[in-house]
Amino acid sequence: MFAMKFNKRAVGALASAVTLIVQCYSQIAAPASLPPCLIQYSSSTALTESSTSRLILYNLDQTYVQINSFWTGPSNHGTNATHGGTYTYIVDAQNSAHATIVYDGGSTTDELYFITAKSGGQVPPSQVNTVGGPVTAFTLYPKQATNGGCNLSNHCQLASGSTATSGFVVQSGGPRWVLLRAVGTSLGNYGVSATVSSPSFTLYDSTQTVVGTSSVWSADPNLVAGYATIFSLIGAFPLNSGSDEGVLLVPLNPGSYTAQFKASSAGTILCEAYILPF
Repeated sequence: MFAMKFNKRAVGALASAVTLIVQCYSQIAAPASLPPCLIQYSSSTALTESSTSRLILYNLDQTYVQINSFWTGPSNHGTNATHGGTYTYIVDAQNSAHATIVYDGGSTTDELYFITAKSGGQVPPSQVNTVGGPVTAFTLYPKQATNGGCNLSNHCQLASGSTATSGFVVQSGGPRWVLLRAVGTSLGNYGVSATVSSPSFTLYDSTQTVVGTSSVWSADPNLVAGYATIFSLIGAFPLNSGSDEGVLLVPLNPGSYTAQFKASSAGTILCEAYILPF
């Protein structure tokens, strides 16, 4: 008699657990067509070398450009060369939450499974396999139709050992991609002399927590074409080939941010922040 009661309780508990799982991973319908957007694919943290991470720009004419692609292996890590081409987007007729992006006539595909809120909080869509386990997360950033990109630039004379500070606010209902640049030698193309060398910066949020640091934009040849694509997208002037200027491309939540710029020598520096139209 006791065993029967115990089994009933166990079955009831299992049913509750199953119900919770269904609630956490309920699927929603995929978009009927893919809008102009950025999609970030990542197995862990955004655009870091601690995981596999890709950032791809999808255009209205069904062309795509890969911006960044980090990868990790058993004993090393690196980046893949930027590439692009054409794609098609197909929603699964048997599962409205599933869509497939097919590249270059079928050479590669990305499987997208859209899900709802998890544990009571809104989360980005996640790519999941057919048995419901997480595989690779993705975040879709549609192009903002009404509040596109914007830019701020501070032209400063930087003394040796000193810093310059620029602040900006991200206002949106969700994360926005932001590009920051510390420009030095490329200013010479516009008649500016005595520019700083090796300009860099650190980005802080409103709690003074570091949320990003710059890297030399030309240091990794696989990323140069991706940065050039972003520069062109937002109307930023190109940087000199092989220059030591610092950049950072990062998704930021709504809030206020400050970037502290420095350089290896005194001179003129341009401190820039661009909020992308995504």
